[in-house]
Amino acid sequence: MEAQNVEVAALVEKISGLHAAISKLPSLSPSPKVDALFTDLVMACVPPSPVDVTKLDPEAQRMREELIRLCSDAEGHLEAHYSDMLAAFDNPLDHLGRFPYFSNYINLSKLEYDLLVRYIPGLAPSRVAFVGSGPLPFSSLVLAARHLPNTHFDNYDRCGAANDRARKLVRADKDLSARMAFHTADVANLTDELSKYDIVFLAALVGMAAEDKAKVVAHLGRHMVDGAALVVRSAHGARGFLYPIVDPEDIRRGGFDVLTVYHPEGEVINSVIIARKIDAQENEEVAALVQKITGLHAAITKLPSLSPSPDVDKLFTDLVMACVPPSPVDVTKLAPEAQRMREELIRLCSDAEGHLEAHYSDMLAAFDNPLDHLGRFPYFSNYINLSKLEYDLLVRYVPGIEPSRVAFVGSGPLPFSSLVLAARHLPNTHFDNYDRCGDANDRARKLVRADVDLRKRMSFHTTDVADLTDELRKYNVVFLAALVGMAAEDKAKIVAHLGRHMADGAALVVRSAHGARGFLYPIVDPEDICRGGFDVLAVYHPDDEVINSVIIARKLDAGANGPQNGQAHARGAVPIVSPPCKCCKMEASALQKREEMAANEVSV
Repeated sequence: MEAQNVEVAALVEKISGLHAAISKLPSLSPSPKVDALFTDLVMACVPPSPVDVTKLDPEAQRMREELIRLCSDAEGHLEAHYSDMLAAFDNPLDHLGRFPYFSNYINLSKLEYDLLVRYIPGLAPSRVAFVGSGPLPFSSLVLAARHLPNTHFDNYDRCGAANDRARKLVRADKDLSARMAFHTADVANLTDELSKYDIVFLAALVGMAAEDKAKVVAHLGRHMVDGAALVVRSAHGARGFLYPIVDPEDIRRGGFDVLTVYHPEGEVINSVIIARKIDAQENEEVAALVQKITGLHAAITKLPSLSPSPDVDKLFTDLVMACVPPSPVDVTKLAPEAQRMREELIRLCSDAEGHLEAHYSDMLAAFDNPLDHLGRFPYFSNYINLSKLEYDLLVRYVPGIEPSRVAFVGSGPLPFSSLVLAARHLPNTHFDNYDRCGDANDRARKLVRADVDLRKRMSFHTTDVADLTDELRKYNVVFLAALVGMAAEDKAKIVAHLGRHMADGAALVVRSAHGARGFLYPIVDPEDICRGGFDVLAVYHPDDEVINSVIIARKLDAGANGPQNGQAHARGAVPIVSPPCKCCKMEASALQKREEMAANEVSV
C-alpha cells in the first residue's frame, strides 16, 4: 500500500508539472511544443496505474478538471487543423491516415462495434446518432464505412464551424454523403428527434463535469426509445486525467440498463460503456415477478422444516413454476434488498434440495436394487435430460473425448448425474464423486451396492474441493454442481482453484442459471471461468424443464501461446447455443449464428 501511495504521488507530481507547462502555452494549436507536451501527458497516463482520480485531494482535483478542459481545447484545435488539411484533397477520405491518432479511432470504433454486437444480439440499426462529433468525425466515418454500411448517421455538435468542416470531408463519397448528416444543436435541445435512433453514441467530451454528464444521460433516458442502445465513452485509472470518468450508476439512474463496462489497456484511451434504455413494460414485468417471488420467499422462511411435506412441496413447486418461464429479469442487477432476498432464497433452495434428496435416497436404499426405482424421484426426468444435455455438449465441443476418469464435485446423497452419465453415456469411465458431507456419501454408496458395474466404477469421497490438488490432474472431465460455491466470489475461487490444478486440456462442466432461474441457483459469469484459466467453449440456457444452464470449458495449456488468466477468449466469441431470450446479453456474432444453425441439425 505504501509503494502504491508513492507511485500515485509521483504520477500526480509529474502530471501537475505537465499541466503547469501546458497552461503557459500561448496557443493550443498544433506546434512542436504543443505536440511534445501532450504526447508526454498521454505517455504518462496510458500505463496501468493504481491511481483513483476521483479520490484525489481538492487541489489535485481542480488541476485535473482544468487539464481535461485544456485537453478538450487542444483536441478541438488538432481536429480542426487536420480537417482543413484533408479537405484540400479531391477525396479527403482517402487521406485519413495522415491524422496522427487515426489507428486509435480505428481500434476504438471496432471495440465499440464488437461490444455492441456482443451485448445486444441481433443488432441491425437503421439510424444512429453521434453526439459531439466535432470537425473530424472519425468515429462516425469508421463505423459507417467499416461496420454499419446500411445505417444512417446523424452527427450533432454545438459548433457550426465544426459541422461545416465535417461536411467537406464526405463531399466526394456518394455513399457516405448520402448516409451522414451534420446538425448544429445542443443535445439538451433534442427531444422527439432522439426517439428515432437505434443507437446513440455519446462522445467523451460532451459534458465534462460529472454532474453535466449525468444530466446529459438523464435527458437521453427521457427521450430515447425503449430498448435503444447507448454507447458512452469514459476513462479509467490515470487516463482520467485526459477524459472525464463516467459513473455507471449515473447511467442506471438515467433510465438505462448497463450491459458492460470495458477498460482497454492498449493504445485505445477511452473506456466504453454499453447500455440499453430500459423497456417500461419489461420493467413492470420484472417488478411483478420480484414481488411474487418475495412473497414465496417470505412464506418459505416461515416453514417449521424444509423436509418434504405437502406445504414444503407446494411452495417450492410454486417457486419453480414462477421462475421457469422466460423473463427479462437480470437478477444480478436487482436492488440491494431484492439481492439479499435472492441470496437467502438460494440457500433455502439448497437446504430443501438436500432434505429432498436425502429423503428419497433413504427410500430407494430400502429396495434390493435401488437403481431399478430411480423413477420414483419427482425430478428424475429433469436429471435424465440435464445429463444428456451435458454429455451432448461435451462431445460436440470437445471432439473425440473419451474420458477414462471423471470427477463430480458436489455429488450429494442422490448422485443422479453421475449415475445417469455412467450408465447411459460413459460406460467405460470411472467416476469419483466428491461431497463435503459424509452422510451424503454414505447414502450414495448404498444406491450402487447391488449393481456390480457401477459399484466398481463409482467412488465417493468426503472432502472439500479446495483441499484437492494433485488428485485433480488425473481427470479428463470435472463436473461442478450448481450449489458448490453459492456466492459469486466463492464460485470464482473454486473455478480458479480447479484452473490451477486440473490437467491442461481437461474439460470443465459448470452448472449455472439464467434469467429468473437465478432465483433458484447461482449464476456463473463465463468471464470468471476465463479468468480461472479456462477457454469457455459454449454456454447453453435451456428453456424447458431443465432448470440449470450449462457452461462447457477447457483448461488452457499453460505452455501454449494464447490467452491466460482470462485476458481474452481463445476463440474470440463464446457461442450461445440455446434458444434466444429477451434477457440474454451475450454475443450474436457470425460464430454464434453458425452454432445456432448447427443446433438445428444436431439435437442437443
